[in-house]
Order: sequence, then structure tokens, then C-alpha cells
Amino acid sequence: MKRRWYHIILFAGLMLGLVACRKETGLADAEGSLQLSIGVSDKVNVVSRSLSEEEQAILEQDCKVRIYSGETLVQKYQGIDNVPAQIQLVSGDYSVRVTAGDSVAASFEQRFFEGKKDFSIEKGAVSNVEVNCGIANTVVAIAWDESLKDIFGEDCQVTVTSATGELVYSSANADAKGYFSLPADNRKLTCKFSATTLGGKTYESSSELSDLSPATLYNLTYSYKDMEVGPTGGAALNIKVEEVPLGDTYTITLKQRPVIVCKDADGQLYNLEQPMYLELTTQSNCSIQVSTSSALKSLIFRNERFTEWGGSANQLDILTLNEQDTEAWKNVGISVSEKKQSLNGDVYTICFAEDLMAKMTAKEGSVETSIEAVDAEGKSRVAVWNVVASDATVKTSETKPYEVWTSKATLHGEILRDMFFTPKFRYRVKTESSEWIMVDADSSEKSFSKEIKGLTPGTTYEYQAMDGEQVSSVTCEFTTETEFQPENAGFEYTSGSSPIVIYGGGQQMWWDTGNHGSASMGKNVTTPDTSVKHSGNQSILLSSQFVGVWGIGKFAAGNLFAGKYLKTDGTDGVLGWGRPCTSRPKALKLWVRYEPGTVDKGGSHIANGATDQGIIYVAIGDWAGEKYGDETWPFVVKTKDSQLFSTDKKTDSGKGIIAYGEKVFTEVYEGDDTKMKELTIDLDYDNYGGTQRKPTSIIIVASASRYGDYFEGSTSSKMWLDDMELIYE
Repeated sequence: MKRRWYHIILFAGLMLGLVACRKETGLADAEGSLQLSIGVSDKVNVVSRSLSEEEQAILEQDCKVRIYSGETLVQKYQGIDNVPAQIQLVSGDYSVRVTAGDSVAASFEQRFFEGKKDFSIEKGAVSNVEVNCGIANTVVAIAWDESLKDIFGEDCQVTVTSATGELVYSSANADAKGYFSLPADNRKLTCKFSATTLGGKTYESSSELSDLSPATLYNLTYSYKDMEVGPTGGAALNIKVEEVPLGDTYTITLKQRPVIVCKDADGQLYNLEQPMYLELTTQSNCSIQVSTSSALKSLIFRNERFTEWGGSANQLDILTLNEQDTEAWKNVGISVSEKKQSLNGDVYTICFAEDLMAKMTAKEGSVETSIEAVDAEGKSRVAVWNVVASDATVKTSETKPYEVWTSKATLHGEILRDMFFTPKFRYRVKTESSEWIMVDADSSEKSFSKEIKGLTPGTTYEYQAMDGEQVSSVTCEFTTETEFQPENAGFEYTSGSSPIVIYGGGQQMWWDTGNHGSASMGKNVTTPDTSVKHSGNQSILLSSQFVGVWGIGKFAAGNLFAGKYLKTDGTDGVLGWGRPCTSRPKALKLWVRYEPGTVDKGGSHIANGATDQGIIYVAIGDWAGEKYGDETWPFVVKTKDSQLFSTDKKTDSGKGIIAYGEKVFTEVYEGDDTKMKELTIDLDYDNYGGTQRKPTSIIIVASASRYGDYFEGSTSSKMWLDDMELIYE
């Protein structure tokens, strides 16, 4: 524990403030798998109430799990129940980050939990990783010493302010605890004490806490005492700061449902959502492993043929067997080969012996065994282990969702035993009249695959793996992505006057602008223009300008974005960015004219006298979303709080990007005949993990002044846009 003292000296009514600070992978080539267990620790019990059952359930549903290879996001899930029992990964080093709760700037109620863990995947092995999430906020608690009542009235207040948020503490609510999410580059808080003396005078004083740490509680105790200071005497307002790293003093676990996996004698894992294909009369054992995050209470196996194979019934509960029953079922071929029990949960491994597996695969066909696990928290999972006996040499495997694009897809097959011929695939549009198309496959040790091209967007195909002319009995299918296009992409439809909106009567909004803010000062920064266009009746004109009256106002960049203007906060804007999109285009094509002005509203990003710069950028992503009011947006921009869009992978906006492209204009950009010039902005998927992730949203932004978010640029810069189109392979 660390203690820090702050003294604010009162010299006979003269108030002086002293500032003090402290110096202190591709899944197609999966070689191993990850079993992940997740817990959340409410580590700050000394300053906080514990989680209610309702709050715990909400955290379970909203918990976000992200798996990284280096800085590249390779897998993400939302909700503990949506984390697969097995996560297939290629060999290598990874990290997992789990977050839960709300990462708001400052709150007395909303807390943010985070846990991180590094791990490695080895070929053929299972990596068991447990992640415990602790409170990640910087927590501030204030204690009010009785001595304050000797000089101040009943209610004293401390306003604690960060770069992005603010909370007001009151001595009338002495138990209040505040949770701050501090920016990494600005980890400080300003504490402003204010009160009224018994004599009726207003007293205010400030101190600064700097270099603060996350996951740390800062107990601030305010007190008063007389002091001997000079010939006139004096007094001191004392602040004692107690710095307490949040330890494991109290634990609340977000409980996962039981995890059920299957592996063969060689340790190879099988996804129980798919059949397990084995050769006829397979004589090697298999194991079912059940993991729980609290004590296992029942583990029931059901199979309608257990009695045929010598069992006393067609179901058994492993946990209720007595010694005699245990021995009897062991003779059938079912036994507990391993049992690990701990406070954090149990792991049971149930072995199906060689002789029993030979009976299950004695003839061609499938044998289903239902497995139901229930833990002490009432969490349950039912899995069906479907063993298919076949003399086939190959099996068709499912495509990976991210390997299916608009016009191409990667097909997969599995080698069950020695093949006679070269592996192939046949595929066709899923209709009875379609002709099969045959392609040779590229094989590896136990699998083969083939990328096929020239497919039709938005179409369902079916395919089968082949060994020469022998066809797998398994048929899989996939549906190609559609060629999504932005609405009103030619900007032919606008309506209204103050503000002008970018949609017509009876249409829904897809695009929006800063007109909602500037219109309050009688101006629109984005307007239709019939004099400059590529086709149709008009283009859209983005005009940067000063918006205000009598010299009072702000610089506003001409702008356009996919989304909605949500609110004017003073002279700043709150914008909901992004629209739904599940397709992956390779580029954005459009027609542009740009006329930069000379910067007359310069600042730290672009200087007065320089040539202004314009920008257009497009991002495809799988952002978790941010709620504002009753709506959820991929990203919410708040210019007042400097919550701006960034491609930095350490930011919330950057983490969600799977493809990005931009064009920065540093000079005039114009065409000869139509006054506009064609532009293609390529989208980069490789550097943002987009080849292994599916999008949910698209963000498109254009601005006549690149640094308009910072209210910097030229009041004479103009940009015209027309005929946007997303290009696909």
C-alpha cells in the first residue's frame, strides 16, 4: 500500500492551491486447439457492492472475447455461451483479451472488467487457458473526516475530472465510489474541492493526481486542522491519498456452460457439432472430456444401444454410480479415466474402450450418444456424439465463413484413410438441374482444399469431396456474399432546407452530414449541386466554412458520412457512424472534384497559410457497437470528448476494422470534361485481419477539410462527390 499526502494551505482567508504529482491465422490449416475458461473477479469489494444476479447475467451475455496473433485479431466472440468448446488455431503464439461491462469515461455505477492471457498452440495439443477478469477502472473513493464540520457547512463536494469525464462527490453520499476509464496518454485526475464555510464564504481548491494506474483504488481522505503559519496563523485542508492495487479479495465468476469435447487415441480433437467419421470396426479408444467452471453435479450418457452392448440401461449418470455399477459399466467399455476437481470447476474424462468402439463401428451407419452435463450453478450443455462408420476414404468438410466471398470460396475435405487417387471436388449451384463442375484439389497430410472462383454473388452452392470417382457421402453447402451497395450512392435525392438531408421524401436516411449542427447558425455545409456532376441531375458538394454569428462560432468542415447525426453538444457534435454490411468489397469507386483553400483556421494539425487537405476513407469492420440513446452504432464520434475514429489497433474503432482504404487530397483534383475525376480507393484486408473475419458494418466518410474533427482547415475548401460504387472481385 502506498500513501500520498497533499496539503492545500489557507492563509488567513487567502486560498492557495498546491498541485502535487507522483513520479513512479488461417483456420484451414488448424493444428491445435484452445479450450478457454473465463472468470470475472470483482476485486474491489472494499469499495464496491458485489454484482447482482441480473448484472452477472448481463456481463455473461455481453462479455467480449478476442484472440490475437501478435496485433492481428483472428477470432472474436460476444457472450460466454457463444465461445465454442474448441477453438481451432494454427501452431504459434497468441493472446486472449476478455472484456465485460461498460468502458464509460466516468461512472458511479458502470464498471469495466478486463483480463488478458498469453498462450501457445502446439500441433495436435489442447491448450487450456483460464482468463480471470478484474476491474480495469481507476477507482476513486473519498472519505470525509469529521474535522471538516468545524469550518464548513454540511455539504462538501469534490469534482473529479479526467480528460474525458467527470464525477461530483458529495459528503452527503459518503459511500460513493467512482470508476474512471482514463486515456493511456492522459492518466491524471483533477480534484476540485468546494464548500461553504460556516461564515458563508465560498471555498474552492484544486489538486492534481497524475500517473495513475488502472485496476487501482485511490482512497482520498479530506480533513481539516489548525496550523501555525506566520504571525497571523492559518489552517490546512489535508488530502491523504491511499493507493491500493486491487487484489483478489473477492471473486465473482461469470460461469460458462460446461464444455464437452471428444478426442481419439492419438489426441486429435473432434467438433461434436459434426459427425465423427471412423473406419469400419475401428479398434482404438475415444474419450469424452467435460469441463465445468463450478462443481459438476450430473453427467448423463444416453444411447439406445447400450443394453445391446451389455449395459444395464440405455443411460447412465457417471456421478451416481456406486462401486458395483462402476465396475459393471467398465466391463461394457465405459469408465472414468481421469477426474480433476477444484474450486474453479471440474474436469472429467470418460473413456470408451477399444472393444466398445469396435461394436459402435461394426457396420456402416451412424451411432448417436447424447451427453448432458449440469453444474452446481445450473449451467448445462447437451452434446450429441455422432459416430459414423464408413469405408469411404474422404469426407467433405464445411467451408469457413470468412473463406466465402462474393465470387470465390475455399472448399475443404478430410482424408479418412489411404486414398487410391488424386483428391477432387465437385460443386454446383444448389438446384436439381445444375451440372456438377469437377476441380482437382491441393492436398496436405490429412486434408485437402481448393479455392474456386467465378461464382455468382448471393447464390447457394453444394459440393462433395472425391477420391478419384468415389464421392463422399457428405454434402456441404455455402452461400456467396451479395454485392452490397450504399443507398442513394449517386446523391440524386436530397430534401429539406435547414438542415438539408441526403435522402428524398418517403426514403430512409443512409447518409448524413454536419448540417444538423451548422443549420442552427443558418448554414448548410453539405448541399446538392447541379453545376458539377458526373451523371444524373446533381452531385453533393462539401463546403468548409466558419459557422457562427458576430464572429462567435466554430470552423465546420464540409462533410458526409454513412450514419446519423445524433446530437449537438454545445458547439460540438455526436455522430453515429456506420451502416450494416456483411459483404467484402475490394475497393470503393467514385467521382470526385476537390478544390483546397488556404488554411485560415489553423492549429496544431495544419498551420495557417498551408494548403488545406481533403480526405475520403472507407472501413469495413465487425465492431461490437456502441449504444447511444435507443440506437446502437458501429462507432460513436464525440468531438467534444475527442472520441474520434482511428485505425490504431489499440483503440476500439481500430480493433473492429477488417479492411481499410483512404485517399488524402493535397492538391486540386479535377477532370477535363465533366469537371470530375474517377477515383478508386483499394481496401486493404491483409493488414487488418479481414481475410479471417466477416464484416457486420461499413463506414464511409468524406471531408473537404481533413482536420475538421479538430476544427482546423480552410473556410474555402470544397469537395464534390458523385456515383459511389463498391467494387467486388
